[in-house]
Amino acid sequence: MDKVVLITGASSGIGAALARELALHGATLVLGARRVERLEELAAEIRRLFPQSPAPLVQRCDVSVAADVEALFRAAVERFGRVDVAVANAGYGIKADVHETTEEQMRDIWQTNLMGSWYVMVQAARVMIPRKSGHIILVSSAIARRSLPQMGAYAMTKAAQLSLAQSQRVELAPHGICVSSVHPASTETDFFREASRRSGRAVGMIGKSQSAQRVAQKMVKLIQHPRPELWPAPGSRAALLMASAVPGVTDRALSRKTKA
Repeated sequence: MDKVVLITGASSGIGAALARELALHGATLVLGARRVERLEELAAEIRRLFPQSPAPLVQRCDVSVAADVEALFRAAVERFGRVDVAVANAGYGIKADVHETTEEQMRDIWQTNLMGSWYVMVQAARVMIPRKSGHIILVSSAIARRSLPQMGAYAMTKAAQLSLAQSQRVELAPHGICVSSVHPASTETDFFREASRRSGRAVGMIGKSQSAQRVAQKMVKLIQHPRPELWPAPGSRAALLMASAVPGVTDRALSRKTKA
């Protein structure tokens, strides 16, 4: 795969799994995250397992800081001359009733999940438009289509993220640039442990889980054959469309599940 792929939130979970899968296919990687030591470990693993692939570029990047995202893209262009695919993957969740969510929690999750994605979208467009080619991918969530009790703040960011993707997809099409959103359901990553830590209460998976590797494998296919949306969990999109069609019934079902 002769592509330069930039990934935020690459130190763990779907981001790290995607980096491994892309290295297997020979892609050139630009990896950004706050935990540089974990990025270095991942890069060393990739160099060891996939010596045929170019050595990844690793750089600290806090997506909630616009200057960090700009610096990551600048480093990528300086090293490799271009960015073919930009994956806005960094983000986290919290669990709290909407009226119990603090202003600080709301601002922080908005800044990281939504503004961080927007920063990637802006920088990617600036790099890709002159080349008349590229692919921007936002790692959203199934919850972007239907929120869950006590996950309102997180769902808000994912719904807003999807709206940005839908707008930019049409805006950038004349420039030869694809924009996709990815909507995983319960995925086996650090997401739930981190959400539990931030929330001070247990945050668990709902429904059947899927591995980060499986999501990453489907994302590689998305990069090879772009389309507007990817729903890695079988049946999840149809189920959420049905839930949206009968919101009252869905509310009652979720209420019973919450009380249980």
